[in-house]
Amino acid sequence: MKGNAALIALVLALAGAVKVPFEASMAADRPSNRLMLSVKMREQIGQGLSLALLGGVRALGADFLWVAARVAWEEHRWFTMQQNFEIVTLLQPRAIYFWDMASWHLAWNASHAAANDPAEPRMAMRVRNQRLWITAGRELLERGIQNNPDNAYLHERLGWLLHDKARDLCGAADATLKAVKLCKDWRIDYLRRLAGYWLEECAREVAPARLREAYDYWRDLWFKEHASHPPEQWDTIDKNIANRIQKLENELAVPDSERIFPKNKPSASVPPAR
Repeated sequence: MKGNAALIALVLALAGAVKVPFEASMAADRPSNRLMLSVKMREQIGQGLSLALLGGVRALGADFLWVAARVAWEEHRWFTMQQNFEIVTLLQPRAIYFWDMASWHLAWNASHAAANDPAEPRMAMRVRNQRLWITAGRELLERGIQNNPDNAYLHERLGWLLHDKARDLCGAADATLKAVKLCKDWRIDYLRRLAGYWLEECAREVAPARLREAYDYWRDLWFKEHASHPPEQWDTIDKNIANRIQKLENELAVPDSERIFPKNKPSASVPPAR
């Protein structure tokens, strides 16, 4: 019991050393205290973070502050929530869940609150603040990738953030293509299609020069799909991919001899030789 009490006291002391300077500086999350720069935050938490590292209780300290961040989220104290997430990810840089959920809270929840802030009557300021939170979520997730460069899931989550919140369609496609290269589990089929959809969307809406890249991607995926299925299933393989390939072949004026779907043969139940 004495050992447990001592451990609890140490964790509480750690949490206090880290949190007190933040709580004082943020003063109930006043809007004037806009999103903090990571460098400034690192300077502020220097002493508390050192205590955590030297004390060997990083995991306990991170868990404690994660709970505090969740409470701040429930109470809509967005800046306190952000600060706690920053410290948690610094303490546990290999914990994928922390990077994922923290970036989601910033880019989705905090940005939504900023866009609908009843205390801010100016639309321009609400839009600005919304973008600041999206940027904060993106930057945090990118730091997560820097710490875990081979994690396919974080690359995928970055793709979703870029696509849905930042509206960076080509960045979303590239992030998801990276996830495809790194993925080694059952999610690979889903990621391959997602990357194709977003690559084509990027080409159509932002970068027309990448339309051929999108066609080559779908074409390569078509052959991979056929290679992984017996011939009797070829007629039922993803008609959506087939339709996209046909459309792109027409738009790019691919010579009939090079098409998967020649003009004089509307179906391609048996793929041609590569």
